Amino acid sequence: MKRAFLVLVLALAGCSDPAPRWVPLARGYRPAPLLPLVQRWQREAGMDPARVSERLAGVQVSTPLARGGWQPAGAGLWRHALPDGAFAHGAPGFLSLARGKASLARAPDEGQLPPGRFRLENGALVLALPAGEEPPDELVLEQRLEQGRASEEGVWQLRLGQEFANGIPIWHGETSALTVDLPAASVLRGSLRFLSRAPDAALTFRVRLDGEQLLERTARSGELAARALEFHCELAEAREGARLELAFDGPPGCLLVLNPVVGPRAFGSYGARPFARAQPDIVLFLADTFRADNLAVHGGDPRWTPHLNRFAQQALVCANARSNAAWTLPSVASLLTGFAPGQHTANDMEFLLPDRLVTLAERLAAAGYRTGAVTDAAFVSPNFGLDQGFELFLTNESSAWDLDWTLARAREFLAADDGRPVFLLLHTYRTHIPYRVGAEEDRAPYAALQAEGYTMLERREALPPEEWRALVAAAAPRFAELYRAGVQDLDRGFGELLGELERLGLAREGVVLFTSDHGEALGENDDIFHAGELWDSKLRIPLLVRAPGLGARVLAPSATLLDVAPTLARLAGLTPAPDWLGQDLASVKDERPALAFRLQDVVQLALVEGTHKLLTADLDGLEQGRFGSAYDLGADPREEHALAQVAWAAELARRNATLVRRARDGLADPVGALIHPDVEKALKDIGYGGR
Repeated sequence: MKRAFLVLVLALAGCSDPAPRWVPLARGYRPAPLLPLVQRWQREAGMDPARVSERLAGVQVSTPLARGGWQPAGAGLWRHALPDGAFAHGAPGFLSLARGKASLARAPDEGQLPPGRFRLENGALVLALPAGEEPPDELVLEQRLEQGRASEEGVWQLRLGQEFANGIPIWHGETSALTVDLPAASVLRGSLRFLSRAPDAALTFRVRLDGEQLLERTARSGELAARALEFHCELAEAREGARLELAFDGPPGCLLVLNPVVGPRAFGSYGARPFARAQPDIVLFLADTFRADNLAVHGGDPRWTPHLNRFAQQALVCANARSNAAWTLPSVASLLTGFAPGQHTANDMEFLLPDRLVTLAERLAAAGYRTGAVTDAAFVSPNFGLDQGFELFLTNESSAWDLDWTLARAREFLAADDGRPVFLLLHTYRTHIPYRVGAEEDRAPYAALQAEGYTMLERREALPPEEWRALVAAAAPRFAELYRAGVQDLDRGFGELLGELERLGLAREGVVLFTSDHGEALGENDDIFHAGELWDSKLRIPLLVRAPGLGARVLAPSATLLDVAPTLARLAGLTPAPDWLGQDLASVKDERPALAFRLQDVVQLALVEGTHKLLTADLDGLEQGRFGSAYDLGADPREEHALAQVAWAAELARRNATLVRRARDGLADPVGALIHPDVEKALKDIGYGGR
């Protein structure tokens, strides 16, 4: 169903204007099976091919290391040459050493090597053992090799550390070949990265077209391991059924040809194309954990966000925008699919976004967009299925969060222009805990609060209610000060991005949308941070859209993240999906209900219409007019006085019962997420776990 939809979109897009044309080579590409290749490497090296097996989307290889192969290498250190065969072709990662059923931890490449750990140095294994102990006989070296996977829409995808991209793998000594119809006056563009354990050496990349060599590019393998090298070569005249061959000479390893696309030679620049095109470039800036009242238009101090305040004056401003959940995964999944949390089913750390649901990025990619995402990982990552439809997906782990890194990667994506319209998702946890101060993102003030005993996440369930309220009252102003410091630096970064978009010419006719996935409690309702109860401090978000023809105005009726997909789809010239619950913001005129869900071990619904809000755990009781608590946000914006019996509350519940049922019914079966312990730890470090 999903693939049929995307084929239809491509067909409709292709019949509107036959030129210019782009041919993404990773779409429909399939490499030769990896298992026979790895078995051949093992046989050629005199190793046992029976110790090779397929596992998930890759191949697992193992070999025993005899005690006699280990040589002393200093006090407590032992060295063993890395075996040949498949181990010579593997990437630096994906290597493990096991003693019986227990795996030895791999140590960082630099620094002291503690006993019981190992690392790879200059093509050899180095193992640290307690003084006087020798390597045992039962040590087994294991590694995993992989060459990517086919996405649900038929595009071959590669993984390079925290970078995920469409592309083509080329193994040492092999040729990757494909048949393609070439448009006239076209160029092949892409970039190269190299995965290898071999020492630095010369590497030559070659492109042949129907046997004729078109490109020979030489670089150092170490350079290609550290950063991408862009390439391009002009192709012959229009040709059907042309055979392209990609190969390299150099050390053992795998050369990744990232995002190879055949496109027009002349494509101008952003805002100045030599061909007519109705599709605008789209930049979606997602500021995680960003409260609406950080902005002056929502009552914030104008000194906090001067760049965003100026942007708001040029944009459609949703005065009453809310998230559809109070934490990242379900909120961003709703943003990227147009489906409510119950519909997309990614509502807990154990679940990911199902492949069968079509995302906004997939719709835009099928319509000809070049799609890229730069995120701060955690939930906004391929681990939770949110990379669907992006031909490039870069993530930065929480230990290295840096807004300047994110902006630099976004600029690199925009600079790799090939004439297609772009959809760029830029996501940052700049205002998420641990709160960081200044452009250098200093974590010391937050750590100091933790050291003073303000460990709010750990103490929430442990303290009696009165002690908890006292702790929140004392802590909230101090956390708020750190939070606002992050807000100010995020505004600085947004201003820099906006300036870059202006310089490129993208901002003139393009779409820029700024929003957040949820807010942040800073003491309201005796609460702090987010997730948990669906208070407005955690649901109210900014939603600003600047686009040609949209106009600078304030939209008073309620809006939610469910409106982002239909709005951007309409601006891109696509028909909104019939099962989307949101609306194109340009068409919103009247008040309508806004829904937010908590669908974990605790279930809760927030239903808002105008200034009336219901909070309830009894979703099935809405038809009978049952609800948990009601609030008049006009008179009580901080939700401090629950209303027990008001006529409008029961009527509001009954009137929206059908909508709520539709929003909570899954459109796909829930899919479990396979979370690596390192990912689980990273999530716990930023406040997630057991909520």
